[in-house]
Amino acid sequence: MPHRAPRRSTACLLAALATLGACARAPAPAAADPSPASPLRPVASLVSLMSGEISPAATVLWESVGTVSGPKGDEEKAPHSDKDWAEVRNQALILIEASNLLMMEGRQVLLPGEHYANPPGAGDLTPQQAEAAIAQDRAAFIGFAKVLQASALASLKTIDARDANALMESGGALDEACEACHKKFWYPQGGTPAP
Repeated sequence: MPHRAPRRSTACLLAALATLGACARAPAPAAADPSPASPLRPVASLVSLMSGEISPAATVLWESVGTVSGPKGDEEKAPHSDKDWAEVRNQALILIEASNLLMMEGRQVLLPGEHYANPPGAGDLTPQQAEAAIAQDRAAFIGFAKVLQASALASLKTIDARDANALMESGGALDEACEACHKKFWYPQGGTPAP
C-alpha cells in the first residue's frame, strides 16, 4: 500500500504557516520613549531661588559660627543648644536641596516682569546676558551647582558632628563655591556681588 501523510499533519502545518503570516503582518509594539518628559516644572526664577532660598540659608550657616567683636571684647559664636544645631541643620538641608533646584532644566534667570532688586552695575551681566552665558556653558553652571551642593553636604556633616570649627571651615568652602559661579555668570568683569 502506498504511504500517505496523515491529513492532520498537513492541517497543522497550514495552521502554523497562517499564524506566522499573521505575526509578520502585526504591527511591532511601540518602543518606549527613551527620554520621557520630566514631571518637574520650575516656577521660581533663578534670581528668586538665589535670594529666597540659597542666600538666606547660606547666610545662616556663615553667621552661625565666628568671632564677634563687641564692647566686652571678642566673643566666639557657635550653636550650643539642640535647637541651635537643629536650625543650622535645617538651613544646610535647604541649601543642599536648593542646589538640585538650580540644576533643573528650563529655569529662567528672571521671569517676565521680574526685576533685580538692584540694577546691574558696571561689569555685571544683565539678566539676558546671564541667561545666555548659562545656556552657552550649562555644563559649567551644573558643575558649580554640584560644588555648592557638595560644600553644603560637608557643612551638614560638620553640623551632625556638632563641630563648630569644622563648620567654619566648610563655610569658607561654601563661600568659594558661590563666588566661583558668580564670577562666571553674574559679574565676570569684576562687578558687584550677585543679587
